[in-house]
Amino acid sequence: MVDREEDIAVVGIGCNFPGDNSKAGKTHTTKAALIGGLNAFDHKFFGITDGEAAQMDPQQKLLLECSYRALEDAGIPMEKASATRTGVFIGLMNKDYELTLIHNSPTTITHYNGTGSAMSIAANRISYTFNFTGPSLAIDSACSSSLVALHYACQAVRQGDCEMALCGGVSCILEPRVFVALSKAKMISPEGTSKPFSSRADGYGRGEGCGIVLLKPLRKAVNDNDHVWGIITKTAINHDGHTVTPITKPSMAQQEELLHTIYSTQIDPPHVQYIEAHGTGTPVGDPTEAGSISRVIAKARPPGSEALCIGSVKGNIGHTESAAGVAGLIKVLLMMHHETIVPSLFYSEDSASIDAKALNLKVPTTVEKWEKTGPVGRAAVSLETKSRSKLLKFS
Repeated sequence: MVDREEDIAVVGIGCNFPGDNSKAGKTHTTKAALIGGLNAFDHKFFGITDGEAAQMDPQQKLLLECSYRALEDAGIPMEKASATRTGVFIGLMNKDYELTLIHNSPTTITHYNGTGSAMSIAANRISYTFNFTGPSLAIDSACSSSLVALHYACQAVRQGDCEMALCGGVSCILEPRVFVALSKAKMISPEGTSKPFSSRADGYGRGEGCGIVLLKPLRKAVNDNDHVWGIITKTAINHDGHTVTPITKPSMAQQEELLHTIYSTQIDPPHVQYIEAHGTGTPVGDPTEAGSISRVIAKARPPGSEALCIGSVKGNIGHTESAAGVAGLIKVLLMMHHETIVPSLFYSEDSASIDAKALNLKVPTTVEKWEKTGPVGRAAVSLETKSRSKLLKFS
């Protein structure tokens, strides 16, 4: 069994990301960050028949494509990956494709409708197509789905349940009813854009996307001469319970507890250089998250040290919901690779929803060089809905 405390290496990446409400049944937003070519899918490449491909949720198609890209990025041919004890852990929450089937005539239903729309098959189809024999799970924990999937993937690799793991998330927007629900809950931006940590924040802008990363034990990745994008040191998850109401409201206390769990061992908070926040651009969520990050990490830094940088990819590509966590992860891995901290869009000091100086935080507004303060650089991808977090480092 692999040592449970062993670091996990990210050795492959595959992704595809973009970029009158009082009446019943109406949505108050007119924009979303969508991706093109959802059905531009080479089904024959994956051994899928015409009839089955025609009944597949586009989310399943994106997952197959991005899984292949992650293996390709890692330099692992499909033939070499076949019959390995590789696990698959996929986060997804949107059922738009299944909802569209409600309008179909019963006479058009085939045996492919079930597998084409089942959320469980989203993970299982990857395992079947690539002939993987490790655990294969679909996980729905709303906007934290892909980070929770990564948490369990890391656990499975450390426990020896699988030798490698493909994990990530996907989200496709195919019909308007979720927009209506979010509009009624005052959660979505009328402008259709997320504005993290800005006083202009008026809800989140929805986005589509898919992201997959390939994980291996670090020592095996080193022995195999893999390109290591980053190293996952620790992950943790929790839930708010009754600490706050309603169920959709974030709890600062539980976010702080989660961060203490992450930073109580192995890594000192002062060593963290960047936090990729959940940062959806909501008036309640952003200040809550910034406050918890400040109290546990930013204010634990030695006097005179630089403020802690935080940002959110949602200003760039929208909130991709069940793919949001892996989108943030991939952003951080790319920033590490290029040794560059990118600006957070829609934020400026004169239009901030947080007092960054008082919190000892810094939201970058220009491109900055990522200077490592020691032998490794460290960042965290943090705090999806109901609290999830992971710690990354690069050397």
